[in-house]
This record gives sequence, C-alpha cells and structure tokens, in this order.
Amino acid sequence: MSKLSSALLPDKINVVLGIVLFLSPWLFGFADVQSAAMSAHIVGAIIVLISIIEMIAFRMWEEWIGAAAGVWLLFAPFILGFNTHVAALGTHIMFGLVVILFAIWSMSDHGSGRLTPSG
Repeated sequence: MSKLSSALLPDKINVVLGIVLFLSPWLFGFADVQSAAMSAHIVGAIIVLISIIEMIAFRMWEEWIGAAAGVWLLFAPFILGFNTHVAALGTHIMFGLVVILFAIWSMSDHGSGRLTPSG
C-alpha cells in the first residue's frame, strides 16, 4: 500500500462509519428516540462530508472537526437526555470513541510527514 493510500485509510473508514452512524437509528432500533436519531443523522452526515473533504484536500482543522464530532457523540446522550436508552447510548459512545481514534490516527499520519515525498 502506498503512503498516500495508507494515510487516506482512516478517512475512507470514517466515510463508512459516518454512513453506518447515519443509518444507526434504524439498524440498532432507536429511530423512535428523536433526539438520539437526530444526533446520529447530523453527526453521521458531518463525518461523511468532512472525511470526503479530507481525502480531496487535507487540512488539520478537518481532523479537529472529526474529533469534536466524536466528543459530541460521547456526551450527546447525557446532554440530550437519551442516556437511559441502551442502544442509543451504546451506539453514540462506541462511534464517538472510534471517530476520535481515527481522527488521531489520521492526524498522526498527516503530521508525521508520511505524505511528503521524503517521508
């Protein structure tokens, strides 16, 4: 795998994660919890959009937006009041952690010089 391909891997995975997060209210049975479903839809769409933009033209601020989206997913159940719904809570926490990890992974790949000709 080329340096560029491996550096784009977290962004490609994030596109898939964003799509699954967007669909998660139906996939994991919390479509009836409006605040949880809306959070999943909005953040899932943001993750997909930011990940596609990152693949076209990387900017470090895009990774910070991705990380912020992950942090929102961790706290949204408590802020929006759906922390008693197990599927919605688990989905948001799990996706939040994964999105944060992929943002860190992508920042380390881009920030380490792996995308430069000499890196």
